[in-house]
Amino acid sequence: MADDEKPSPETPVPKESVTTARIHDSANTDTVYYYSRERRLDRASPSVQAMNDGKPIRPSLSRTLFATSGHKMIFATIIFALLALALASRFAGRDNGVTLGGNTLEFSIAREAGVLILQLVKTMPKSGEAYIGPVEINVSPVVPKAKEGDTQAAPRVFIDSITFNAIESETYNTTLPFDGSDFIVVFKNSGEQKSLRLKVKS
Repeated sequence: MADDEKPSPETPVPKESVTTARIHDSANTDTVYYYSRERRLDRASPSVQAMNDGKPIRPSLSRTLFATSGHKMIFATIIFALLALALASRFAGRDNGVTLGGNTLEFSIAREAGVLILQLVKTMPKSGEAYIGPVEINVSPVVPKAKEGDTQAAPRVFIDSITFNAIESETYNTTLPFDGSDFIVVFKNSGEQKSLRLKVKS
């Protein structure tokens, strides 16, 4: 062979890379999942565990109410709402409701067509004795305190008389001869006297 002749380069044989072969192998392999029934039962609720043991828990109201934290919160909210409603119904009208001779009296003052009307609703007790007869009512507006050096004005007083009858419920309406927004009401029978402060309903 002459010195000026160059040997022809040999063509390299292509070889599949190791990485590509591994990718193909992993693509053709199915994923294997391992399942442990005991481990899943350890995390299950008591009712599921009881069913697995062949002793299912019978449903009851208490278990249903307290099964989850959400049920407990709903139950507590319902109890709170019922207590609030009971307290509101018990103390509602305490400022304008009193008893006289066993009768329950509820007073209110409302403005109708520019005139103040005092209303009294009498309710007899369901059992026991109750007063029947005349009742005197005195109504006077609350007078603000006089400033130092000023003369205190004499309070105006409206006097009326009504009669309680042997009826379970009676309503009395009386027109007041003066204006105002805050009043003192005094009512009495032959042996008892009560008073309360009333504001005009808006």
